[in-house]
Amino acid sequence: MKERTPKLVRTYYGWIFGAFTLVVGALFLWKVLSLYITGTAPDYEGASPFTRERVVEALSRISLAFWLWIAAIIAGFVLWEVFPVKQKQRKIPDDLQYARLAKRLPDSAPQGLEQDFALVERGRKLIFALKVAAWSLFGIAAIYGIVYLAIPGNFPNKDVTAEMLNMAKHVFPCIFAGLVVIAGAAAYEKYAVKSMLPSVKKLTFGLKPNKRRKTAAEVVISDPRFLMGLRIALAVIAVALIIWGALNGNARAIMIKAINICTECIGLG
Repeated sequence: MKERTPKLVRTYYGWIFGAFTLVVGALFLWKVLSLYITGTAPDYEGASPFTRERVVEALSRISLAFWLWIAAIIAGFVLWEVFPVKQKQRKIPDDLQYARLAKRLPDSAPQGLEQDFALVERGRKLIFALKVAAWSLFGIAAIYGIVYLAIPGNFPNKDVTAEMLNMAKHVFPCIFAGLVVIAGAAAYEKYAVKSMLPSVKKLTFGLKPNKRRKTAAEVVISDPRFLMGLRIALAVIAVALIIWGALNGNARAIMIKAINICTECIGLG
C-alpha cells in the first residue's frame, strides 16, 4: 500500500490539475472573445475596446483563477518531491537496439546464419530504397518549383497569388506522394526492425563494432576541401541571386510589401 500511495497522489493531482487548466483556459478565451465581440458589434460607440486599460480590467476578473493555477504548479513540484516514485528500468526500444547492433553487422554471412543474413540485408535494402524514392519525389518537386519561378511567362497577369496556386497544383502531388512514401517507409522500418532484431542479435553476438570502409562518395563528401568548396559555391550563388534581385527591381517590390504589412496588417506607423 505504501508503494501505491505516491502513484495515487500523483494520478489524482494530474487529473485535478488538468481539469483546472481547462477551466482557466476557458475563462481566458471567454474574456478575449468578449473583448473582441464588444469591439466588433455594429452598435458599439465607445472608445477602442482593445486599449491596455480595458484588457487589464477584463483579465483582472480572472486573476484569482490564474494565480491559483500558478500555485497548483508549485504544489505539483512539492508533491513530486514529497511523494517520490521509484522509476522502473525502461526497456530499450527495438529501433534503438537495432541502430546500436547494426554497427556490428558483418559484411558477409557467417557460417550457419545465411538465412538470417539474407533477411537483414533484404530489409535494409528495401528501407533504403523507400527513403531514396521519397527524397527523389521531394527533389523533383523542388526543381519543378524553382524552374517555374524562374520563367517570367508563368506570371502574365501579375496575380502572384493565382500563379502560385497554379504552381502548387503541379508541385503538391509530388510533395504529397513523397510524404506518403516517407510515412510508409517509417511504418515498414518499424515493422521490419522488430522482425529483423532476432536475426541481427544472432549475427552480432560476440562481435565488436566494425569499421566499415567508406564508399567513394562518402570519402568525397567528408573531405574538408569538398565541404569548403561547397560553402564557397553556395555563398557565391546567394550573393549573385541577391544582386540579381536588386537589379531587376524585386528588392524594391519586397520592401514595399514589407512596409504595407507593417502599416496595414500589424498596425505600426
